[in-house]
Amino acid sequence: MPHNNKKDHNGEISMNTKVFIKHLSRELNRAGITLQTFKISLAAGISWWLATFITPHFYPYIAPLTAVLITNTTFEKAVTKAIHRFLGVVGGVACSLIVSQWIMPSGMAAFLSIFIGMAMAKTLKLHQDSISQIGVTVVMVLAFLHSGGYEWARIIETVIGSVVAIFVTILLPNRRAGHDDTLDLGKAT
Repeated sequence: MPHNNKKDHNGEISMNTKVFIKHLSRELNRAGITLQTFKISLAAGISWWLATFITPHFYPYIAPLTAVLITNTTFEKAVTKAIHRFLGVVGGVACSLIVSQWIMPSGMAAFLSIFIGMAMAKTLKLHQDSISQIGVTVVMVLAFLHSGGYEWARIIETVIGSVVAIFVTILLPNRRAGHDDTLDLGKAT
């Protein structure tokens, strides 16, 4: 049988092309080149680029970090993670700003901000991801408290990274449910 990679008379892709696509997909996955890896990398790069324009006086690391953590296999998972992260960031910023009105950034300020923030989040029955994010945000905000606006930039960059991650997740959906980290170049089965 001659090597034919063109569509047949019904518009179907030939068996040789399907086999080639399946083999290529498998080899790329073995090399670590997966759809999820590509999506995360793309979302991080775009987020970094956007953050440099929107928050130019800060290092744009929160937006790509958020994109890495939020980019997911489905729209629902990405939105859920984005909401959890946003709630934790806002809670951490709020607790840091309130406590730092009375206590200079220190171990005691970190303790009180994290304790109050996590206790309130538990009372409100927030997801564990939000609760953990409160602690991370408190530490970062207290560390950069005197850098003029870091806390607001953190919220803005969290939104940037989340929005980009959600759009990338929508624009590059995983084709096969249950195969979160598989580059599926086509239905080559």
